[in-house]
Amino acid sequence: MMQIQADTLYTMDDQKRLLSINEPDGEQAPALFIGITSAGQCSYYHEQLPINLIEELGCESGLPLDIPKLIRMVETFKPVKGVWMGPAYAFPEKCGEWHPNVQLIESHRTFLLEEHFSDLIERLHEKMPVAAYVMENSAVAVCCSARVSEQGAEASLYTAPHFRGQGYAAEAVKCWQHHVKESGRIPIYSTSWDNVASQAVARKLGLIQFGVDFSISTTP
Repeated sequence: MMQIQADTLYTMDDQKRLLSINEPDGEQAPALFIGITSAGQCSYYHEQLPINLIEELGCESGLPLDIPKLIRMVETFKPVKGVWMGPAYAFPEKCGEWHPNVQLIESHRTFLLEEHFSDLIERLHEKMPVAAYVMENSAVAVCCSARVSEQGAEASLYTAPHFRGQGYAAEAVKCWQHHVKESGRIPIYSTSWDNVASQAVARKLGLIQFGVDFSISTTP
């Protein structure tokens, strides 16, 4: 699962070196990505990293991670822009039926996004499937595909401010993951440790944590 997630999050070269974020016009991939699971860990390095630094990082990437040391090592390459760490989840075989208010958003239904999520309209084809909880002809929570690969799709979740905390997002996620599975891909849900609301959605859906994502990003 962690390898599928890494392939979904990033584009890579033939040697599995990181190139960019797996989105249209994606930004530079992190210098280092480590996926940690109960079976071990998968480490990926940016293709611009010097071989000697990759070897040094590999020697220092054992558990428990010494994050300050890894940051200092990456800083010898380029200034560090940010650090990300958080849980990665898989979906149970059955996630339950979603609320009748949830609709798939296709090209003829983009008017439903105009009030709260107009920025998604032009990118709709990149984000498929797009599922929304709709109230009075307006989407108030949306789950779509942040990044897609041949094997997987990573969830992206948005809720309009005045509608948060009412369970609408979880209903949209149920529909999204069903249609991802219908496409032959594996739905993946990940978030950061400080995103309490996103973790609450994962608990409500009974998602299964399969690992932890850790990455260090540098300035371009």
